[in-house]
Amino acid sequence: MPMKIGQFSRESELSPHTIRYYEKIGLLQKADKDDSGHRIYDEADLDLINWVTCLKKSGMPLQKIKRYVEAYRHNNNSEVTEILGLHLVKLKAQQVDIEHYIDVTKKKLSQLKKSN
Repeated sequence: MPMKIGQFSRESELSPHTIRYYEKIGLLQKADKDDSGHRIYDEADLDLINWVTCLKKSGMPLQKIKRYVEAYRHNNNSEVTEILGLHLVKLKAQQVDIEHYIDVTKKKLSQLKKSN
């Protein structure tokens, strides 16, 4: 079902400004326009932008996301696999670090409770 930028913005939880910026830098393909000149998007665009948002929130830089999107569009599965594999390694390392920080914080809280 086609969506105009307002609905696409609500569905993706991104501002229209961000959506237009992502088009400008090539993360989204230039949207088709309806007879009135309004941008229209489809479910495939929404799926892609939601994945882009996930990658961005998980710490992947926009330049690398752009490389991923280009590889994805060209069905370059080896490059897509490489990019996502390296990102997963980075996320797992961050997970180990975060688990350590949680353990240290719990210990500190436990020590503070014992001293009160």
